[in-house]
Amino acid sequence: MRIRHGFWFSAILALTAGCASAAPFPDTPVTTPLSLGYHAKACPAAYKTIVTTRTIECGDMVVEETRGSGNGRRISFPVVIARAAAPDKKPDPLIYLHGGPGGDIVAAAPYIAKGDKTALDRDLILFDHRGTGQSTPSLDCGEAPLSDAGVTSAAGVEVLKACALHWRANGVDMSQYHSAVIAQDIRDLRQALHITTYNLFGGSYGTRVAMAVMQHDPEGLRSVILSSTWPPEGNATAPLPALVSREVRQVLAYCRADATCRQRFPDLEARFDARLKQWLDAPVTHNGQTYTADEVGAFLLDELYSDHGARSLPLTMDRLLKGDFAALDAFKKVQAGYTEGQFFTTLCREEFAFEDPVALEATDRNDPIALSVARDARRFFEVCPAFATGRAEAVENQPLTSDIPTLMLSADIDAGCPAELSDEAVKRLSHGRNYTFVNRMHTIQGSACAQKMMAQFLQTADPDVDTACMKDDRPKFPFIYE
Repeated sequence: MRIRHGFWFSAILALTAGCASAAPFPDTPVTTPLSLGYHAKACPAAYKTIVTTRTIECGDMVVEETRGSGNGRRISFPVVIARAAAPDKKPDPLIYLHGGPGGDIVAAAPYIAKGDKTALDRDLILFDHRGTGQSTPSLDCGEAPLSDAGVTSAAGVEVLKACALHWRANGVDMSQYHSAVIAQDIRDLRQALHITTYNLFGGSYGTRVAMAVMQHDPEGLRSVILSSTWPPEGNATAPLPALVSREVRQVLAYCRADATCRQRFPDLEARFDARLKQWLDAPVTHNGQTYTADEVGAFLLDELYSDHGARSLPLTMDRLLKGDFAALDAFKKVQAGYTEGQFFTTLCREEFAFEDPVALEATDRNDPIALSVARDARRFFEVCPAFATGRAEAVENQPLTSDIPTLMLSADIDAGCPAELSDEAVKRLSHGRNYTFVNRMHTIQGSACAQKMMAQFLQTADPDVDTACMKDDRPKFPFIYE
């Protein structure tokens, strides 16, 4: 599906099991007393020590929770503006759309501003989507065991249902936290900041928001960069088990083709399949901790998302077979990194409402990796009724047609946002191009080559960029052995 945060440069940001025990849900405000519009505020003092090449400004954008309702409920989301570092500043800023759903970006904004090499001559605008991160409300569900593959336990389903009821009881309109409404927030933000022409960058789920802007509010939008694209017509659940299995097995095929990797991890695929089949029948207990096949399936998808995780996957899988569960323990702890409520308010409305859990029954019964992921994905459908989001308009699940200049960047190893989705989506973008990087993973904008291509595109708004660097970007899959 899509990464939780989708942060920009892997050099500075590596793209948070909680148990399902019932802890109190966050007792945080669900509305703001501030008036509608943009409110400047002081940035944290640390920003000045982190970012030295740009001036950083902070603020809160206040909007109606339900536009046109007249109920007076106002919500807010935080905004960081990193002013252009180059003297020849361009008038059209780059607005960054983070991944998720349920991700955030403002907490990492100074690091992104510090590391940016693609838009030095433009203001960079970052914000947490409504309902996430430092927004009011922030629809957090504590330590629910959620992953992009699904909910990793039946107990987690009950925690998430209770969380939905908690936020609904506090008056939150659960039908108002999704991509099309975030697109309206962007319109209000740019009007408040007097922005007439601008560019968008979307990473992972952020591409879905970018495409909602292209669909509903294209005025003033000069160009769009989409990294690891998840188009509206993409199905999240039925294809996912096979995609995770395919990408894991592709990495293992690379391992077999590499003499060092093959020697260190002989017959790894067969050994892992045999062990995971046993886990599907019964969980494993080690040092008082229980580990399930459901957790392993979600963990494998999470590892595929990151450059380090995919490159060390044979080592990690071999360690699991030897009873070393440190990596799985770490994954269970970081599952809490979502703002889970906003994850479901978005996907239940615009994704799962158009999908059928019965389709998961077609998962290959002889593929233990796929079966473990399918178990997780089924639980999405058990949670959604509690969130009562309603169903999005049909257009939110249909292919986008646009003539806005669009640069699409894809990775050949990406179970969440497979390159074939971009290959199809770009056919309806008359001024769009898709470039697929080999031996790269989800959100590949950390590649120096990808950054060079993005920088050129931002200057010209022509997606026919120089691709010479792609052949030398990563000619061989670089495994990690320690």
